[in-house]
Amino acid sequence: MVSESVGGVRAQACADAAAASRPVLAQLGRQAGELHAAQQRITDPESLACLYRADLANALALRFAVRQAVLTGGVWPSPRRQAARLDEVGRAATSRVAAFERVQVRESADLTVVPGAVEPLAAAVAELVDNALRYGGPQANVVLAGWMEPGGGGAAWLTVTDSAGPGMDDGTLAAVRQVLEGGGRAPAGTRWPGLGLRLVAAAARHLDLRVTVTSVRGQTVASVLLPPALLVPPPATVSHALRQFQ
Repeated sequence: MVSESVGGVRAQACADAAAASRPVLAQLGRQAGELHAAQQRITDPESLACLYRADLANALALRFAVRQAVLTGGVWPSPRRQAARLDEVGRAATSRVAAFERVQVRESADLTVVPGAVEPLAAAVAELVDNALRYGGPQANVVLAGWMEPGGGGAAWLTVTDSAGPGMDDGTLAAVRQVLEGGGRAPAGTRWPGLGLRLVAAAARHLDLRVTVTSVRGQTVASVLLPPALLVPPPATVSHALRQFQ
């Protein structure tokens, strides 16, 4: 009975948190649109610099609000109406991290993501980029790159590479993989809470992604495999269940 009672309290707390996040998400979304519109009108360099700082602060707040909403059982933000190139998704993700100037997004114009997958994928990649920047060291540069999977299967890879950090020890790498595989919170004793990685795991479940991490001293790579149904145009043989993302 005690266990059921505690579970009920936790479920209600999550539902309350998800409900509370909805108006916050809506307001942050409106502010993002207003800031972008203002950037098109204003030409004064000092005023533009202030707008860019406000836009970054709004993007960071929106990223954290999306994380809270999803991890407390809420829904993902409304899907975009248009598809986006994979490198555009990468730039959208980069715009949501503080040290965005240390991220290089390589062009992949031949790869386009269906509208319904753009926001969850960008949210997941932002968390992977933020982790790479945060734990790769203050001088680390991160590279985002995408390409078609060899063999003509129609899937695509998006990788987040830190080639300057210390890498992960075996215990940390195992903990990261456990969270990404849907194992819940980071194990006790780890030096990070794992909230960003839990958001990545949620996006993987939502979009049928496969996320893997490899790490050696001097290089850590997070790889995201996008199934064919998330790309435009998807092969004719994809299942009806996967077509919903279009």
